[in-house]
Parts: sequence; C-alpha cells; structure tokens
Amino acid sequence: MNSRTRILLPMLASAILFGVYWLALKQLDPTLWREVLGENFQGLLFAAFVPLIFLVVRLLDAFIFDLLLSRRRHMSAPQLMRDVVAIVLYFAFFTWTTSKLLGFSITKWLAAGTVIAAILGLALQETLGNLFSGIALNMEDSFMVGDVLRSGDYIGVVEGVTWRATRVRTFNNNVVILPNSLLARERLEVFPRDRVNGRVLQVGIDYNVPPATVISVLTQSASHVDGVSREIPCFARVASFGDSSLVYEIKYYTRDYSARDRIDADVRKAVWYALRRNSIPIPFPIRAFHPYEPPKHEEHDVAAEDVRERLEEVDILAPLADAAHDALVNAARVKFYSRGETILRMNTAGDSMFIVHEGTVSVRIPDDSQAGRHEVAQLGPGALFGEMALLTGEARTADVVALTDVTAIEISKDALQPILRDHPELSHIISSKVTERRMRLHELQTSSMEEEEMTLLTRIRSYFGL
Repeated sequence: MNSRTRILLPMLASAILFGVYWLALKQLDPTLWREVLGENFQGLLFAAFVPLIFLVVRLLDAFIFDLLLSRRRHMSAPQLMRDVVAIVLYFAFFTWTTSKLLGFSITKWLAAGTVIAAILGLALQETLGNLFSGIALNMEDSFMVGDVLRSGDYIGVVEGVTWRATRVRTFNNNVVILPNSLLARERLEVFPRDRVNGRVLQVGIDYNVPPATVISVLTQSASHVDGVSREIPCFARVASFGDSSLVYEIKYYTRDYSARDRIDADVRKAVWYALRRNSIPIPFPIRAFHPYEPPKHEEHDVAAEDVRERLEEVDILAPLADAAHDALVNAARVKFYSRGETILRMNTAGDSMFIVHEGTVSVRIPDDSQAGRHEVAQLGPGALFGEMALLTGEARTADVVALTDVTAIEISKDALQPILRDHPELSHIISSKVTERRMRLHELQTSSMEEEEMTLLTRIRSYFGL
C-alpha cells in the first residue's frame, strides 16, 4: 500500500460515515434511527471518528518524518520510531474519543487492570526488553538501514529494524535475525553507508626488492580498482618482517563497505598483475626442518670397560672366568637414583644385587626408636648389597636409601643363571665367598658392639668419678 492510498482510504471511509450520521441526524427522523440502532446510535458517530483518527495519525506521520526530517535535515527515520509514535497517537486519540462519545473512562479501566498489567509485564519481559532496546538504539542513531553491522560472529547489511529484532543480511546472502536486547548488550561495530570506511589487506613481497619500489607499485595498482574511494587516497606501508617475506599493508577506503569482499578480490588481482609486470616475486613460504633428537645424558653414561672393572672388584664374582665376566657386562643394567630415593625396601621380593658405581647409600633396619629405623652401614663405590636375594631368592633384609645421587650396576638372576648352569662348580665357590664375607661383617659388627660397650662403660665411670 503506497502513501497516497494510506491517506485516501481512511479519508473516504470517514467522509461516508460522517455523511450517514449527518443524514440520520438532520434529514431523517431521529426517532426512527434511534428505534433501528437503539443504544448504538452514538456508536455511529464513534465509527465515523475511527477512520478520521487513522487519517490524522497518518498525516502527522508523513508531515513529521517524510517532510521535516527527510527534506530539511536529510534524515531517514527508522520504521520502529514511526511505529512507536503512531501507537502513542492512536492511544491518545482513541482514549479521548471513547471518553467523549461513549462515556468510557480509561482511568477506571487502568485502575482495574493493574494486576493484569503486572502479569502481562512479567510474561512479556523479554518482548518488552526487545522493544525498549530497539527504541534506545534508534534514539541514539546507533545504526540505520543500509549500514554494515558487526555483532559477535555476524556481519552484514542492516535491512530493517522492527519492534522485536534487527534483520541483517550477511555477505553470504543469509538473513540473520538479531534480537534488539542482544544488540543493546553486545559490542557493535558499525560501518555507515554514507561515510568512508577503511579496509586493510596484507601481501608478502621478496626481501630483495626495495620497499620504496614495492610501495609505489602497490599504491598505484590498488587506487585504480572500482569501489576504492578517491576522497581519501589509498596507500601501502611496511607492516612486519615475516619468516620468508617482507609483509606490506594496503589500506584503501570505500563508501560501499558491503562490497568489501568484491573489492578485496579486485585489489589482490590488480596487485598480482602489477607485481608480475614489474618482475617483483611473491615468495613461497620457506621452512627449515630439523628432526628432533633427544638430549644425551653423557654425565650418566657408564662405559662397558668401567662396568667390567667394577665387577672385577667384587669379591664374590672373582672366581668367574673372563668369558663369564663378559657375559655379565653385557647383561648388567646401569640404574640411576636421586638423593633420598629408596633403592631397596625391606621384606620385598627380589632376584638381583647392586654394586655401587658412584655415590653413597645408607643401609637401614627397623627398630623401636621414634624414627622407626636406624642406620647400620654406609656403602660407597665398589660396595655391593642385595646379594642374598640374587643367590637364594630370599626377601630383602634391610632398606637401602641413596644418600647422594647414585649410579648402581644391577646384576639379575637372568644374567647369572646361564653362567652357573654351564659351570655348576662356581656355585660352591661363590657360596664360600659369600660365607666368608658375611663372617667378616659379623666380626666387624661384634667388634663394634664391644667397642661401643667399652666406650659407654668409660663414660659412666668418668661421669660418676669411679
């Protein structure tokens, strides 16, 4: 419906109804009309005022928004604002008309409908939020129809603003309906249709080409693209140093930001041809590939010769032949332990022994003291522990804890078993060596206990003056 039809239809309807009312009131017998219409006789006059109200509101709308704003201030009023103003005018005119012609008091109706209004207000909270958000956006002139709008992940041209939402057509020709309340909360980026908006593109150029030459070529090629504004000249500049190219930025301006994808493509195409004409290469990405190699911990490596020398120092392995030592060296495992780490735990199963190569370990057994254990020995390089588990398979008889960072050589049952199977007589020799070693340790412990007892006796006598 065009603007002329919107004016003529209510004018014609109002004229006809007022003519019927005048005819009934002046030319014919009023008593007859009152018998036909009854109490609705005054309603005929109200019916004549209804199209008149529509006519007056539409005339005011055309005068205020089409004549004053559009022609004098060159502004286009949003449809939402026109709808809100029309609703306010309709409400005012209909309230006055019903009060004067029908005797209906709108104030009484409002007082009686307070509870209903509160219920409707809660039910329509989101709808009213969209309405007032739309009004606020229009009053602030945040954006207009035809502007490019970016909100969150959406960007497109504003096609319309209603009382509930804003209609945006994206650059992929999809239509997105954004609630006004969402737009009022979100960060908006607006590109007005009647202003010059900037746009930046990047291109990488060979490091060997002088920047002054490149900037001149890029600027000239971009300035001739259709859609690039002549009001603010476009320009090129060095942006950054890339991995394989010197990165330039081309900044151009346009009044039709909705055509940015087409203009970007045309600028890139023009730049490609201009670079080709001037023999300026666009370099391919260059990457240097280095395979990963784990770091070598040379400080922990133990050479086979060192392992052999350490094994030859062990008395219980002395009876073994050179070939047997070679087999043990190949089967031995070098273990590393940090300070404070427990190497062996008492009463746990085991089938290997350890020779200290570097560092110091503490041998501890449980007791009734507050600590729950006490140290019986400290072992350094060349000492061995855990041999009974290797030779007999019995459980560990003590805790062994690293006092420093320790490098130890482990000999397992699997490494010693083939040697003893081929040479059974070695088991008797090793057994004798282990027995001799344990007896020496027992003598040392007994001697130590006697010395400790004598020392304690001397201290007691000295304390009491005996």
